[in-house]
Amino acid sequence: MKRKIYSSLFIIVAVALIYSCKKTDILDGKLNSELNEETTFADSTRTSNYLFGVYSDIFFEFSSRYYNSGNGSGITAGTAEACDEGNHRLFGATQPFVVIYTGSLAPVVSSGSNQNPYTVAYDKSYANIRRANIFLANVDRSPISAALKKQTKAEARFLRAWYYSILIKHFGGVPLLADKVFKPADLIDLTRNSYEECVNYIVSELDAITPDLPANYNAQNYGRVTSVACKALKSRILLFAASPLFNGGNIGKTEAQKKVVGYAAFDATRWTKAATAAKEALDFATANGYELYEDNSIPGLGFGKVFTMRVNKEFLLNGMAAGSKTLEGALLPVSRGVTTPQAMPSQNLVDAFGTINGKPTETDLKSPSNPTGFDPANPYVNRDPRLNYTVIYNQMLWFNNATGNKQPVNTYIGVQDGWSVNGSAGLTYATGYFWRKMMDDGTANNGGPTLQRTWGLIRLAEVMLNYAEAANEDNNITAAYDQLKLLRKRAGILIGTDGNYGLKPNMTKDEMRLVIQNERMVELAYEGHRFFDVRRWKLAMEKFNFTMMGMQITRTGTTYTYNKVPITNNANRVFKEANYFFPIAQSEISRVPALIQNPGY
Repeated sequence: MKRKIYSSLFIIVAVALIYSCKKTDILDGKLNSELNEETTFADSTRTSNYLFGVYSDIFFEFSSRYYNSGNGSGITAGTAEACDEGNHRLFGATQPFVVIYTGSLAPVVSSGSNQNPYTVAYDKSYANIRRANIFLANVDRSPISAALKKQTKAEARFLRAWYYSILIKHFGGVPLLADKVFKPADLIDLTRNSYEECVNYIVSELDAITPDLPANYNAQNYGRVTSVACKALKSRILLFAASPLFNGGNIGKTEAQKKVVGYAAFDATRWTKAATAAKEALDFATANGYELYEDNSIPGLGFGKVFTMRVNKEFLLNGMAAGSKTLEGALLPVSRGVTTPQAMPSQNLVDAFGTINGKPTETDLKSPSNPTGFDPANPYVNRDPRLNYTVIYNQMLWFNNATGNKQPVNTYIGVQDGWSVNGSAGLTYATGYFWRKMMDDGTANNGGPTLQRTWGLIRLAEVMLNYAEAANEDNNITAAYDQLKLLRKRAGILIGTDGNYGLKPNMTKDEMRLVIQNERMVELAYEGHRFFDVRRWKLAMEKFNFTMMGMQITRTGTTYTYNKVPITNNANRVFKEANYFFPIAQSEISRVPALIQNPGY
């Protein structure tokens, strides 16, 4: 029986969220006023500003912003703290990330708790799909030019596809609304489309709009969706579709459940399609001037610096925002002006970084014949240079407002930025590290310049890794080598006598798969990929049932002793098979009875 309901499929969104924008930062939205559809789309500026409102949530799930932007709680937590990348300061049973890493996700949320981060992904995505549909339903009566209508329609359709892509990686197949805009009087009782139907819809939308978008914009329009972004997102969608979780993963008890969370059977040609899409995206991007940002005047500098550059040619899709100290205020050490650092990187993540020779630390030890190998007594020397631009470790230099210059960050036992042991000074949730990625060591939360960065939602390096992975699975291991060499060269890893940047020659497909998986963990750390990568590889039962480790450091005089130990709180992490997909909130299913719940809930 169909009923009139108010579900997330009919999010009551202000019809016209009008944003004022500076000319040089056209997508940096600031709420100005509310208007109705007639007045909004009767004016060209308001029409454009409405579209920028749809853009404004494009990075809601990126990195540490995921939960903070979800319910206004002020809690800064992202998927890094829900997997093996990092540890959060809060560890209570009802915290939004704790329910994920303790295997406690549930469709019913107890009153007053913060344990429903999955509703953020569901509600915000559908809210913005509805906004995009309102734009598409009204833009033709706007006085903007025909050419701009064509372009902005394509942008709105991309944004709609983007939000659907967020939904399906969390939940599997979801109801596809097409161009429908539900009204309060409408009866809604939609079923979930299959995962296959959702993938086909997103890909067909991206293919259709690619010719209607430019590959580049001038400075005033920087940050708008491009044809390059369309091809890049397509490569991501098809990579997920080819991956073991979805490509015949067969999770679910009923045929209906299996259809919404993947394909019925494995098909190797899905890897071929993913490889083709990634190669097309790479070729198209490079033909239009996109490239890795490379600067090895200091090894790895290009890798680190690209995240602090507002305009660069590596980001294929940007989340635009005004200059801020969002990350600095949440993640830098106490000594750099942060009252309560929100999260810290894990030793598990740090261990994924090899040596500057491009080899695992455990097989590349320092010796007289190998001076650039790993030394456990001095663990941050001779490492993959990307480590230096991902975490802050003991004695790393960072701007100190008290002195006006760079001073060492101390993370040993008994100091304010260190590990609290037996009531000593320090942090009870410490790991021995602080996040460094996307920040500049020349500024702090309480002093120094504000960064004018953007959030790199898709960058060229990701598409290169997409191609490496899909090509390897499609038995083109040479292509995988080629992409990894380019990434390692930019990272500042030594080329080696064989020119392989530390890669073992003549690897098998299985050996290369493991290398690519580790390379993604290192290259894409803290960018929101690891949480979903391990799931789509269907390795979470192995990888996410683990003990989270930190580095406990003791100082004696000028000597530091390093010991890997479990973190203080919630060290033992739990993953259950049901957690491969987020549950749909029971309140949503109660309002829309035709929705099938995900397996295991």
